[in-house]
Amino acid sequence: MTMTSALLFERIDRTQPVQSARSSIDNDYYEGIDELWWDPTGPAAILHAMNRPRLDFYLRALGGVRGALVLDAGCGGGLVAKGLAEAGATVVGVDRSAGSLGVARRAIAGGVGHFAPVRGQLEQLSFANGSFDAVIAADVLEHIPDLPAAVAEISRVLAPGGSLAFDTINRTAWAWVTALWGAERLLGCIPCGTHDWRLFIRPVELDRLLRRVGLEPVEVTGLVPRIGPQLLARALTRRHIPVPEFATSRDRRASYLGHYRRVSP
Repeated sequence: MTMTSALLFERIDRTQPVQSARSSIDNDYYEGIDELWWDPTGPAAILHAMNRPRLDFYLRALGGVRGALVLDAGCGGGLVAKGLAEAGATVVGVDRSAGSLGVARRAIAGGVGHFAPVRGQLEQLSFANGSFDAVIAADVLEHIPDLPAAVAEISRVLAPGGSLAFDTINRTAWAWVTALWGAERLLGCIPCGTHDWRLFIRPVELDRLLRRVGLEPVEVTGLVPRIGPQLLARALTRRHIPVPEFATSRDRRASYLGHYRRVSP
């Protein structure tokens, strides 16, 4: 059995913490890209391509955010936070990367809405219980070894009746082909080591964790790149394709979006 096939068949349960020694993800990468966060052709190009459909999903799920206090959990360089602030939310952005927080603050400064950067980690948030009307977790859950702790903290700081909206990556063979082998190794449009397949999350696992901490599902849908057969053939033969557009879809084999609501006591 090859290393790849052994990895795909490894028994993983994301409802339990994954030991950090088993995780190869390079979170420090995000500290170094600085203002390139906002270059749509740079190292965050895939995130830019995903941003419009997922932001549209978030805003629709939340039913409008004007005047709301929203936690952007793992905000990175502020791609989602800026859209939330422009829609009228007061956004608190939490990230472990001080460099990324600085990029987010500069990107949003002087625009519409308010943004407060806070350095921290999702597994131990420094906010009081029930502080936020909504929490957004965009492209972050699949980077956290102790997912149960992060989910519990998100629920704790979310006000009763408040919403969690997120996007993450499914743990399937198709996700390995597209997100790891395709995007990182074949095309190089995402740096190698950005993701660890073992940290990807099956929807049933995330649902179990979220229900356990008092969140109920409202909607889950797929997020897919628009890649036809010709573009796929070009990727295989030339090892390069333009960054594709993304759209919501019923196909949840790779990435998916979700909206859950905290049950009122």
